[in-house]
Amino acid sequence: MLEIRHLRALHEIVRLGSVTAAAESLCVTQSALSHQLRQLEERMDVVLFERRSSPVRLSPAGTRLLQAAERVLPEVAAAERDIARIRDGRGGRLYLALECHSCFQWLMPSLAAFREHWPEVELDLSLSHGFDALNALREREVDAAVSPDPVEDPELIALDLLEYENLLIVPRGHRLEGANYVEPADLQGETLITYPVEEERLDICRHFLHPAGISLPRRTTEVTAMLLQLVASGRGVASLPEWALPELEAQMQGAGTGSRGPGRSAIARLRMGPDGLWSTLRLAIRREDEGLAFMQDFVGIARDELHQASVRRG
Repeated sequence: MLEIRHLRALHEIVRLGSVTAAAESLCVTQSALSHQLRQLEERMDVVLFERRSSPVRLSPAGTRLLQAAERVLPEVAAAERDIARIRDGRGGRLYLALECHSCFQWLMPSLAAFREHWPEVELDLSLSHGFDALNALREREVDAAVSPDPVEDPELIALDLLEYENLLIVPRGHRLEGANYVEPADLQGETLITYPVEEERLDICRHFLHPAGISLPRRTTEVTAMLLQLVASGRGVASLPEWALPELEAQMQGAGTGSRGPGRSAIARLRMGPDGLWSTLRLAIRREDEGLAFMQDFVGIARDELHQASVRRG
């Protein structure tokens, strides 16, 4: 009656927040996944989800099955890893490069879990390709690259890790502080603080400012902490992923900088446009490596850690 595929489906729907996203993650159609869940509900004579709720909310029966999924699926994944090791051997190499400069809060726990699962795989993290990781992947200097950039190369494949919202950050007391959201024209006269990459690689430029015909003067820095300090001190505005900001702000306050009173951050966050400016964080790999068991496991570990980080943020 109850199958592993049902537990995986339930877990993915809760993790991603919708049937549509879960179906894409599981490589099935939305209608097929919905049909699978309806059949399970009919067989067990229960309702798994509260209808017409957004985001998805589980019924008591659905909550109980999710608890089972959270216990069973890790054991199934461990068994699959062990079988893959027996079949393919334990060795390999995973050299990872970052084009995401705020990733350490989830990446380091992911790497620790990966080392535990695959101790024989040679693992390394490169920071020397921070602004050109995809080219390093093409040149075989690294084996995977974490990047928000789209991949337009037939020899590479991009695996989605997380969809996230980019927020505009401004100093406290800024004229825009308190607005429900900002439009591109609201930023005229501002200096944009960014990493040192081409404007067309910056989502705030490519998908927000440039379509409105607006280009801002830029100041660049390679270090996220410095970017935040520059904003906090009134040197300009910037855009960062929503998921990265809580820990970065906590680090600023813990260092005794960036605070305007107890518990008060020196920066304010604003949505860009009424629906927000959204991006996707991806893991790019060479297409020939897609079938490697340890590579597939790393993707799963990273997705789970990002999901858990999202849950911890509330």
